[in-house]
Parts: sequence; structure tokens; C-alpha cells
Amino acid sequence: MGIAAAALATFPLANVHGVSIRQSEFSPRVIHGVDAKIGQFPYLASLLYTTDLEQDGAFQAQFCGATLTSPTTLVTAAHCVVDQKSGEQTTAAEISAGFARNLDSSTIRIVQITNISVHPEYNIETSENDIAVLTLTAPVTDIPILNPLIPELAAEYTAAGNAAQVAGWGNIVVSGNKYPTIFQVGDVVIFPNSSCGGGKRNMVNGINFNGFSNREVNDSVMICAAGVNSSKEIVDACQGDSGGPLVVTGSAGPRLVGIVSWGEDCASTYPGVYIRVSAANDFLQETGAMPISIPTVPPTVSVLPLLGELRITVSLSQGDAAVTQYAVTVTGPNPANPTTTQTLNCFAAPTAQNSSGTCSVTGLITGAEYAVTAISANEVGNSPASIPIIAVPSDQPIAGEVKSAKFTRTSAKFSFKPSNANSSPVRTERVICSPIGSGAIRSARISSDSAVVRNLTQSRYRCLSRIVTDAGSADSAEKVIRR
Repeated sequence: MGIAAAALATFPLANVHGVSIRQSEFSPRVIHGVDAKIGQFPYLASLLYTTDLEQDGAFQAQFCGATLTSPTTLVTAAHCVVDQKSGEQTTAAEISAGFARNLDSSTIRIVQITNISVHPEYNIETSENDIAVLTLTAPVTDIPILNPLIPELAAEYTAAGNAAQVAGWGNIVVSGNKYPTIFQVGDVVIFPNSSCGGGKRNMVNGINFNGFSNREVNDSVMICAAGVNSSKEIVDACQGDSGGPLVVTGSAGPRLVGIVSWGEDCASTYPGVYIRVSAANDFLQETGAMPISIPTVPPTVSVLPLLGELRITVSLSQGDAAVTQYAVTVTGPNPANPTTTQTLNCFAAPTAQNSSGTCSVTGLITGAEYAVTAISANEVGNSPASIPIIAVPSDQPIAGEVKSAKFTRTSAKFSFKPSNANSSPVRTERVICSPIGSGAIRSARISSDSAVVRNLTQSRYRCLSRIVTDAGSADSAEKVIRR
């Protein structure tokens, strides 16, 4: 059994390269996958026509799949709820959601829909932004959710060759119509953009797949996937699977990476095309389908030792929940009585442009050891604390890094980030350039964060700034410059 190739769907079936297929031509229900195991994909919901559900039961009423991404939201394909000819949107009362492995089960959980939100930039002709959010009438709190992929994790999770899974109740045969009562799970792999929008062929387990050109696939909002099982059968999604999840497991656990959207044919040598969930992040947040969760990973911490001070920068760990504040704890000897311990705190917040935050703890003993930890926080709760970092306030200077160098013949004008003398008198501050290869070392005094170095006759130099104070000296990182 299996999940068929094209990710087309029913209700209504999306246009596939100009061919419109009426919804009524298919009994709504995946090719070359396997029966789902009990408890697998608990967040997968079947979308059901309410009238057909009442008259004929869930098996006959199913037309698309959807994914529970919060207790009150399902994410599906826009073409599941928008008529492909008229553009008219389905009303919430016309559809219901069912949670069950087997659509013939007498214990299928039926949930009503109260609102349907279609991506405002959904394009029927191109299938771009083919994603919609369904809001439930009541929260579903006893079924696990699947978190949508965030843009920060997209490079990891959607890398070419990554293993993925797709699931649904769609057609399971290449020719004809045959629909399972138990949803099917198919193992597929993510295709490279060179095949999904670049037009190149791609080999999977001995099968050479055709690629889609950029006229057919917009890889900024779409992703391609297909699989080949041990019997050399093509694994993919088919009619009835539309709106269902493409799932990848990575460093942050399983994530909703794609939404079944369209394809050339079922189980053909073209991959299935999915909506790239990370590209719809703003829409999912606006519709409540990207839930705020408690930060689960300690933040990343770096410490800059200064005179009687520790300057701490805290960063969001990759893939963790959204954070509104960082709290830093510094523990060490009390300046008033070094034999006793004191605990001090400082707080920082990320900005819209930067997920890191920086704060300082002052009034510390220079040369003494302090333990630094931090937590991330949002309105839901706090992360675990980071592993303690031992830091020592220091009177040593910090050299400013080279920002740029602009040549005029054999002279170069440098600009630098400001150095930090750490409250100690500055003896000298210079830029030093060593040739890569043979030649003389050149230097010049830095004034007002700039300097001009002359007689740079070689083609390449390694340059750094050096600051010397009464407390000591420090060099910046080297920067290679080319004449």
C-alpha cells in the first residue's frame, strides 16, 4: 500500500497544470505507504462534509486532511476550502473535523469548525500560499499538537535528502480509485530546489524523477518530496490527501514542514508539491495556529569581563519557543565582605531585529570568580537555567576590531570598532598589518577609531588593532585585506 504521488486533493481538487477536476469525480478518501500504527500521527484530522457525515458516515464524507497545531486550530490546504472555479470559500458549517485512525470506527471524535481563514495571498492558478487555518468551536486539549516549522529552523528541516513522512486517507492506487479506512503513512525525502523550481532531475533510491521548472513551482513558498520503497514503488500523496501534513524530525523534534498541495499525477516520476510552512509563519501567527509554548531549552550565554563588571549576552537557542525576556543570575563574592556570597540579577529583552539581549552586572570584585546562568521567559513560563559559566571581572583592555579598509594606491584608510580601555590609561593604540608572504610589517597609530597605513605594497595583508594600557595589552581578531 502507499501514499500516491501527486498531492492533489479533493474539495475541490486543485487545478493541475491547467486541468480542472471536479470534486464529484472522486469519492473523498492516499500510494505505496503503510497502515498507520495505533497512536501514530495523533494530530492528523480528516476533514468531512457535514451533510455527508450525517447521512453516510465519516468514510464517505472525508475529502481532505488537516493538522492540529494548537488546541483550537487546524492547518490545511486553501484549495480544500476554496472552490477552484468560482473562488467561493466554504462556510464553517459545511465541514467538520474527525480524529480517528480508522474512519469506520464507531468512536471517531467529531469536532465542529467555527471559522475558516484562507491565506490572503492564495493564488488558485499557481497554488502559491495554498494554506488555510480552521478554528474549532471548542479547544481539543487531550490530543497532542504538531508545531509548525519556524523560519529559523527551515534550513535544517528542509535540507535536500532529509527523510520525511506524509499521511492521509487519499487514493492508494495509481490507476482507478481505492480509498483506505485506516490512514496511510508514506516515507519520502525532501527534494533539492534545483529539482523543485530549478527543473533538474533528481535520483531517489534508483528512480530518476523529473523536476519542476520555476514557471511551475515557486520554491520560496513550495517544497517537493517523493519516496521510493524497497520494492522500487514510488511513494507519494494522492487525491484525498490534500491539506495533510509533511512531517520532518530534527533537532527540535517533529515539525509540520509542508502541506499537501498538488502534483503532476499520482505516483508518477514527478515529486509531490507541498506548501512550505515556514514561509507562512506570519499568517499562522496571525490566525493563532502558531501557539506560544514554554521555552524548553536553556538559552546560549556569552560573557565579556570588564573592570568590576560582567557584560552578559543571552541568545535564543535554535528552535525554541518565542521569548520576551532573559533573566541573568550572577553569583560570587560580596565586595563588602568577600568571605560571603551574593547573588545579583540583570534582565534583557530581544528585539524585533535581534533575538539576543545584553545586560550588565556591576560592582563586582576584579579578579574574583563569578558563576553566570540565564533563563529565557515568555508569558507562558520559563526555560531551564543554562549551565553555569565561570567569569572573572578584568581590568584588561579590549581591542576594537577592524571594520573596513579602503585603499588609495599603496595606502589604506582603516576604520575600527571602538576599543575598551577598561578604565585604565591608554599608552598606545595601533593598527598592525603583516603581509601574507614576504615583505615588511606596516603599522600606524589609531586616532578616533581610524588610521592610515602607508607603503602597503603587497597584495594581501593580515591586519589587527592593538591597544596597550597600564593594565595590559590586547589584540583584535585579524582581518585579511586585499589591495
